[in-house]
Amino acid sequence: MTETANEWSGDSAQKNIRRRYWLSALAKGVVTGAIGGIGAFTYNMSELMVASIDPLLVLGITALAGVYAHLLADGLHESIRVGLIGFFTGSITLVGAWVAPLWILSYTAGARDILLPKLTGTAVTAAIIVYSSVFLGAYLSMLTIDAYAST
Repeated sequence: MTETANEWSGDSAQKNIRRRYWLSALAKGVVTGAIGGIGAFTYNMSELMVASIDPLLVLGITALAGVYAHLLADGLHESIRVGLIGFFTGSITLVGAWVAPLWILSYTAGARDILLPKLTGTAVTAAIIVYSSVFLGAYLSMLTIDAYAST
């Protein structure tokens, strides 16, 4: 068996390592982003909650998702990738959860056409103001604390 055919030193092993790295970063980012996005959505629509929970407690879930985006990563490069993937995934999750009732409930096409721009604008505003400030604030705070503690 030649050295190039060996799994330990071949190019296919390197490709598998890179693929696993990217899949790991993608999975971590998608999970933390989806949890953060749903937390921000629940905070913004707190009047629809059945249980009497303080909305700030639900917003803490979004902050924890930002913290875990850094803590789950192995290094700084992966942390930045996981944070960016989590941020965009959470924003898409928040906007998607906000607009989804237009297709889940029995709205007519005309009603959807009228409500879609308003709901999308409100959802994007909530994603910019609430989600980005809490998720990125917690992520960058954890990044700063970790950098300070490691010196």
